[in-house]
Amino acid sequence: MTVAEVRFSPAALLVCDGLEKAAALQMLDAIDLLEADPSSAPCRKRSFRGGLWGIPVRDRHDDWLIVWELDPRPSPRSVHRRRSVA
Repeated sequence: MTVAEVRFSPAALLVCDGLEKAAALQMLDAIDLLEADPSSAPCRKRSFRGGLWGIPVRDRHDDWLIVWELDPRPSPRSVHRRRSVA
């Protein structure tokens, strides 16, 4: 199992902070899963060109897609969440 550090773009960090305040548990669980094991099947439900992956998340009000990629720097254990789409 690979463990990763999840880093956010500034805009995604603001969204994540808002989700924590709103207790959006499904979204936070998906981020925790990405951090715990980015190579798992749930973290790679959607595949896009250029090494991007997507995790679809549905909560009570919205459908989300966490789009992420492996960090291109030497450590293959880092992932970077690029954006969330509502």
